[in-house]
Amino acid sequence: MKIDIDLKAGFLQNLKREVLAKLTPEERAIIEVSTGAMGNKPDAVKLGWLKMRTKESWTKQRYTKALGRTMEKLREAVAQAEKNKQD
Repeated sequence: MKIDIDLKAGFLQNLKREVLAKLTPEERAIIEVSTGAMGNKPDAVKLGWLKMRTKESWTKQRYTKALGRTMEKLREAVAQAEKNKQD
């Protein structure tokens, strides 16, 4: 089952700069290519953009796994920030 998520309109708008600053340059590139206008492009365009941005070869499998790890890292960072906010 494929789930479409408009990251830019929802998830990313609620993140603070401090949370995004904790990401590695590769993770930031993955988020950039997954959101906004790039999010609507074909995978081949995304992979080419990632190669240009990171100077490394990208496969769809690598991109998918890296996006999953990055999203999980962001979820944990947001949960931690909310926990700290409540304390």
